Amino acid sequence: MSESISFTVPEQTTSCFVVATDHAPRELPMPALRRLPAPFAMEAIERLGSPRLAITSYPAAHSPWSLAHAVDDDDAGLKDLALGCGHHIGVTAALPSTDRPYGMRLARAVARCIAEHLDAVPVDLDTGQVLSARAAEPSGFRLADDWLGAWLPPYRDAGRCKAPEDEVDGCACVELTTHGLSRFGLPELQMTGVSCPHDLAGLNVLRTTAQRLLPMAAQPGGHSFPRVLSLSGADFAAYWGADDPIWSDDPVLVRLTPQEPHILGVGPPEEFPGTLNEWLWDEVPPLMYDLLSLGPDGAATVG
Repeated sequence: MSESISFTVPEQTTSCFVVATDHAPRELPMPALRRLPAPFAMEAIERLGSPRLAITSYPAAHSPWSLAHAVDDDDAGLKDLALGCGHHIGVTAALPSTDRPYGMRLARAVARCIAEHLDAVPVDLDTGQVLSARAAEPSGFRLADDWLGAWLPPYRDAGRCKAPEDEVDGCACVELTTHGLSRFGLPELQMTGVSCPHDLAGLNVLRTTAQRLLPMAAQPGGHSFPRVLSLSGADFAAYWGADDPIWSDDPVLVRLTPQEPHILGVGPPEEFPGTLNEWLWDEVPPLMYDLLSLGPDGAATVG
């Protein structure tokens, strides 16, 4: 088996956001676009109607987009509201590598602006995430700002898992798969067979691996890299947009294995003598079990 993995980053990728509404506008909401914050307002108006910023509108019954798999962590009612809306407004951006991630940030800002203007629900189709209509688009880019779709399932499988919490390999309930890396031209990542108590640690390993691969997205063409990657505290910090490494101990070694087309499995190196969950428990820094989020100001949310 080759000890390297090869894939091709396409020159152009497409990102799409859908605004679910019951109030279909008769024309494009240009006044709303003019209220976009800098640096997006003038750029949006200049791009509008081009492949880099196309806005289209359909009755929900004839929409090319399905919102059935939309996820909302904050307000389950928003997903139900989106599914019940009678109209879809799509904001689509076909972007060359030189226009990523700025063009995606612009398209998402436009979708949020239209949603606020219409009191509607914006959905990121690439991640499946229901977005907050009133959250301003961040001034800079970090992968942690809802660009990577990967969420924890209900803890211990919503009460169905009866395995003892203190057993390292007590269950294998959790499957974690990213959504959204494809719009950067990268393969998605997956970790399966995770025990419930290790779900956050597994998620943070996927986040760090995604960040480790992200720089290749800016370079279209063929790439080859080792199957075993070294993840550092600086990689995890970069995911959150932080400058200082989040841990200073030894790096974590992960092995990538091609799964389905455009999906890489993430797990322990072959030489690790134990199971996936033993690897998470023994090799992953303890803070990966606690850190839920890190704000732009460095404030941590822990579980």
